[in-house]
Amino acid sequence: MNRLIELGFECVGHWKLADDRPVFELTNQVNAKNVLYAFVSNGDIKYIGKTTQTLKGRMASYQNPGPSQSTNIKNNENIKTLLKAGEAVDIFVLPDSGLLHYGGFNINLAAGLEDSLISDISPPWNGRPNAIQEPENTVNDSEASPVELTVYKQNAELNAGTESRIDDTIFHFQLRVTYYNQGFFNVPTKYMKLFGADRDKIEIYCGESKQLIQGYINRSVNKSNAPRIMGGTQLRQWFGQNFEIDNPVQVEVLSPTSIWLRRGTIHVANTHSP
Repeated sequence: MNRLIELGFECVGHWKLADDRPVFELTNQVNAKNVLYAFVSNGDIKYIGKTTQTLKGRMASYQNPGPSQSTNIKNNENIKTLLKAGEAVDIFVLPDSGLLHYGGFNINLAAGLEDSLISDISPPWNGRPNAIQEPENTVNDSEASPVELTVYKQNAELNAGTESRIDDTIFHFQLRVTYYNQGFFNVPTKYMKLFGADRDKIEIYCGESKQLIQGYINRSVNKSNAPRIMGGTQLRQWFGQNFEIDNPVQVEVLSPTSIWLRRGTIHVANTHSP
């Protein structure tokens, strides 16, 4: 997903279930033509395609595939499988500005990039029959964790053993298996208002070096509309290089579209009677 964002792809919509069938919703680029598009789930690129139709028209073909349209039928089933498992499926688009020319001829950006991207990224739904993948178990709103996440400011006072100052822009989460393996995490509902709108891009600064990862905010997957922060492959790799499963991660909200992730501490609530 990060590769797409770096190239200029933007999240313009998503798929949802209605009467047990996939239905698309677009918020931008509805009538754009000559575009590259991608289906992304939990930061993983599932499919890349191009269309000379309007984006709305192409998505309609996936929503209502004809009996002989094998690609449309296959992707309709792929999307439905993920949605029924509670996974989000987002629609990303790279619009063609029409500014690329060579020898007086307009260069079709979508046609020029599609094969290279598919070859380099190898999305599982491209060109492989029976490519429906069973999704990993998803995680719903993170406040359901049995571990009590205590918000605090890591500073000299904490190291000295004195009471730390509470900062309402800092929280912690437990790095669960799904977060660790897929490169995302859910924001507790208490902090949901600190974040931007659904589909907004978000800058994720990681570690003391503040390595920058470009992600996006997904507010459609959790019933409470609490954000899911999608960091994709790069965030998954950073988690793997710096944490073990169930380690605490500290999140500092710098702005509605900018956060800083570091090592954190979780205070486990005492569940035993005194």
